[in-house]
Amino acid sequence: MIKLKINRQTANQNDKKPAINSAFYIGEVLHKRLHPKEHAFSYPLYMNFLDLDEIELLDKKYWWFSSRRFAPLQLKLSDYFRDKPQKESCLKAHAITTANSLGADVSRINRVCMLAQLRCFGIYFSPINFFFLYEHEVAKYVIAEVSNTPWNNSHCYLIDLTSPTPNEKSFHVSPFMDLDMEYHWRIKEPSSNTHIYIESWREQCLFVASFSARRHEMNAKKISAVFLRWPIVAISIIRAIYWQAFKLYLKGIRYVPYQIKS
Repeated sequence: MIKLKINRQTANQNDKKPAINSAFYIGEVLHKRLHPKEHAFSYPLYMNFLDLDEIELLDKKYWWFSSRRFAPLQLKLSDYFRDKPQKESCLKAHAITTANSLGADVSRINRVCMLAQLRCFGIYFSPINFFFLYEHEVAKYVIAEVSNTPWNNSHCYLIDLTSPTPNEKSFHVSPFMDLDMEYHWRIKEPSSNTHIYIESWREQCLFVASFSARRHEMNAKKISAVFLRWPIVAISIIRAIYWQAFKLYLKGIRYVPYQIKS
C-alpha cells in the first residue's frame, strides 16, 4: 500500500503541467492632451505578455501561437528593434544587447519578458512595446520601443525601474506634437495587473498616455474571447490613431512636420 501510494504521488507530480508565466493583459488605453487644447479618448486593448524563455514551450503548447511559422498569433524577430542591427538570433539576447547599448548594466540580467503586440493573422503594428529585464524575480529595466505612423520607424528608450529619470524625447511620433519635451515614466511591472503611465512635459504636463490592464491566463477560452473582440488587433489600433488624428485636425491643433533630433 505504501509503495502504491508513493507511485500515485509520483504520477500526480509528473502529470502537473509546467507553470506558464506568459499571459494576456486586457485593459484600457487612455490618451489625454492637456495643451494647447484638451482632447481625450480611451479604448479597450489587450497586449501579449511573453516570457522569452517560454517561447519554445508556447510553440509546442498552443496551435494558435508560433515563432517559426504563420499562426494566428506569430512572434517574428524582425518586427522588433528595427532601429538596431539584427545581430542576435533570439529576441531575449537582442533585448539584452539593446539595453546594454543604451547604458544598462546587464551583467546580472537573467530573464526578459515582453509586453507587446504580435503579428495577428499576418498583420503587425504596435505603437509601443515594453521589454522587462529581470535580475532573478525583480524587474530592473524596461526598454520602451516606440513606433510611429505612417513613417513606420522605431526608437528605444531605457527606463531604470529602480531609479526612473525622464527621457528627452528624441523621436517623432505624433504630427501634432514636436520634439521639445521630456517623457516621464511610471511603470508597474506586470503581475496580477499592470499600470503604465507616460507623461510628456515641457515646463508642465502636456500629454498623458496610459495602459491599465489585468492579467488573464493563456488558454483556449481566453484566446477565443480575444479573437472575437479584436479579430486583427493592428487594424483596430491604426483605425483609432487616424480617427483621433482627424479629430485633432478639426480642432485646429498645429500640424508638426516630421522632425529629426539634431
